[in-house]
Amino acid sequence: MPPLALEAAEILRRSEQGVCRPFFIRDTHGDIYVVKGVDGTGKASLISELLCAELGSRLGLPIPLYGIMTIPKGLTSFTAIDGAQELEGGPAFASKLVTNATSLIYPQITQIPPELKQRVLVFDKWVKNGDRRLTEKGGNVNLLWEPSSRLAVIDHNVAFDIPCDDDECMKDHVFSEEKPKFADLVVKSEHHRLLDNVLGDWDTIIDLLPDEWVYRDLWDEESLVPPTLDERYELLCRFHHDDFWRMT
Repeated sequence: MPPLALEAAEILRRSEQGVCRPFFIRDTHGDIYVVKGVDGTGKASLISELLCAELGSRLGLPIPLYGIMTIPKGLTSFTAIDGAQELEGGPAFASKLVTNATSLIYPQITQIPPELKQRVLVFDKWVKNGDRRLTEKGGNVNLLWEPSSRLAVIDHNVAFDIPCDDDECMKDHVFSEEKPKFADLVVKSEHHRLLDNVLGDWDTIIDLLPDEWVYRDLWDEESLVPPTLDERYELLCRFHHDDFWRMT
């Protein structure tokens, strides 16, 4: 399913949490979304958000509904909410609010199926998302836990950190306990098959990106926002090499 085409109707408030401090916005259908704008987060981060939402959803990760949101100029011009101008600069990325959910805490890890933990772990390594850290002492996990004991996978604006070393990127990952299981050839082959199938949709996925995010200048096709889509694709292809599967 392609990302939803959304239009903002009301800026409700700004989050007090997170580095980006996204906005809570009601759309024209009355639903509430957590929204990041171009002038706040940057184009590269929004590309990462949409690519990871698409790749992760195709892998079967429990990613909340998401879409590309148009923000009418009047909403940012006539609001008392601090920093609303960060929603300008083009379409925004919107993730549907998961109601009544709280940030995952360490004792809840045991309630998550091992297969799902492995899937999140390999996904984060695949896209170089180093923002899923949690130990008994705390951390920044970017996972939500619903009252029905369901996981929600969110926040991928720092993914595709190409210069970052894989080991450093995965240090203190919330599901590090699953790393040794990738020495099992059956586990490895199953995840390899899934990644290969999903990457086969790459051309379809990148066609979903707004041009306003991909180019610094819409009138210049050479003004690509780094990392470019080719560089991101090359990063994803490394799962074909044995080194990628050495988790420990």
